[in-house]
Amino acid sequence: PNSNLSCNRQPPKSSQPAAAFIATSSLIMSEDILEDDISRILYESDSVSSGDSIVSRIIPYVVKCGTFAVGLLAIALGILYKKQDKLLYFPEIGGIPRRPGSNPRRYRSPSEHKLPFESHMIMTSDRVKIHSWLLLHPNSKKDQLPTIIFFHGNAGNIGLRLPNAYQMYHLLNANILMVEYRGYGDSESKSEPSERGLKRDAEASLRFLLTHPSVDPTRLFLFGRSLGGAVAFHLAAHAEKNGIPLAGLIVENTFLSIGRMVDVLMPYLAPLKMLILRIGWDSGVIADGLRMPVLYLSGGADQLVPPEQMMELYRKSGKSSVCARMYVVKDGTHNETWLQGGTAYWEKIKGFINEAMSMSRNSSFYGSASISDSDLNKDGSHMDVGLGTEAENSAKSSIPIMPNNIIGMAREGMSSKKKEH
Repeated sequence: PNSNLSCNRQPPKSSQPAAAFIATSSLIMSEDILEDDISRILYESDSVSSGDSIVSRIIPYVVKCGTFAVGLLAIALGILYKKQDKLLYFPEIGGIPRRPGSNPRRYRSPSEHKLPFESHMIMTSDRVKIHSWLLLHPNSKKDQLPTIIFFHGNAGNIGLRLPNAYQMYHLLNANILMVEYRGYGDSESKSEPSERGLKRDAEASLRFLLTHPSVDPTRLFLFGRSLGGAVAFHLAAHAEKNGIPLAGLIVENTFLSIGRMVDVLMPYLAPLKMLILRIGWDSGVIADGLRMPVLYLSGGADQLVPPEQMMELYRKSGKSSVCARMYVVKDGTHNETWLQGGTAYWEKIKGFINEAMSMSRNSSFYGSASISDSDLNKDGSHMDVGLGTEAENSAKSSIPIMPNNIIGMAREGMSSKKKEH
């Protein structure tokens, strides 16, 4: 009766297939799960391997492109470093000829304006001959007339400045030495224009005047417009350093330095200028220590050189110069300020010249390196603003400015040649 409770009791035959099925199903499910895991792992592994493969293929191309771009940049910067003089000095540009003799009428020679003049080829210290016109008043030395050395801007020859020099000659009652830089106009071109070369040209022009028999060497003034202002600043510093007595300096619409102009005209190059810029023309440094009288003529509407740079130069001179003056033509533009300023413009220059010559007769500060601050006129700086509303405002300048007036000059030249033929 207890046989059903035996430990050796076997399960019914009908339950054995079910157990086997359950065990087999469990095994199959386990194998499926394992296979899914393996597939997923293998898939993920393949994805990672594929991504790594793509990255590994892209990186060399990126490196090559970067190297190529750096190489191109280095080449571009190298060209800029080597050729930057050609970006600043323009002996001929657009339709404007290089030589004064090829200019339109009224811009070829002082004789067209019935001005008495001498034409000279001045030898520089590096044996380059530069061309100049000396507009000379009769009996100028006997009459103790001032002489102005005229340094022009970066584009075109001295013939284009004849209308301006004509007014200087008559309205200021002064001799005018119009200097043509090397490579410009009728000057020799065996040495291309450069900062070093133009400085030598300026120094040679001063040596020439100091020994000219018809010029009073104690009444010499320097005038420079735009780039010419930087040339004039250099010559003023050179004269003071070497004890050469100049009566004064007059600059119009000039700049603090080429570096500061790069910031204005090519701001994308500004971060790299310390690497590639080899042109200085740092008038700001000179103005800080220049003691001679200085007159700043500024066009308030100058579209090339920010008027703020002229103001900064003036402030620097106010600390060092015995007589710093500034006259602003409110609507004056870069090359036309002398026209737009009208009569008041010329009166300011003449008043400055008279004041400076009066100081030179009563002072020995010129060229002196041992002057104390007490020798300086602390109230010697003064600024005026003119509206430039005179009738002369309607006139147009022959002086080229890039790119505005070049086309007009070219057209004038072509029309004048047609009339001649």
